[in-house]
Amino acid sequence: MAQGAGKNRRETIRAVTDYSAATLELGVAVAVGVGIGYWLDSVFHTGPWLTLLWLLFGVFAGFRSLYRVVRRLEEREAEADKDRDEH
Repeated sequence: MAQGAGKNRRETIRAVTDYSAATLELGVAVAVGVGIGYWLDSVFHTGPWLTLLWLLFGVFAGFRSLYRVVRRLEEREAEADKDRDEH
């Protein structure tokens, strides 16, 4: 296998791993938010309001994580393009 092909394969695997981790973080953040909100609703007898509020916090946290992963991958791609242009 050529060295360039191996490097490209590693970059692809790294990107897939990063996206997989980000989607897992999104799901976990939403689940944790709902869990906290549900527990608070049961303690304070506030109905669904705290569950909905914490659901939104979880969604926000999950999408923030996804945004950070996408930004990191774009930076890596820009670096790779810059390296290719230099050679």
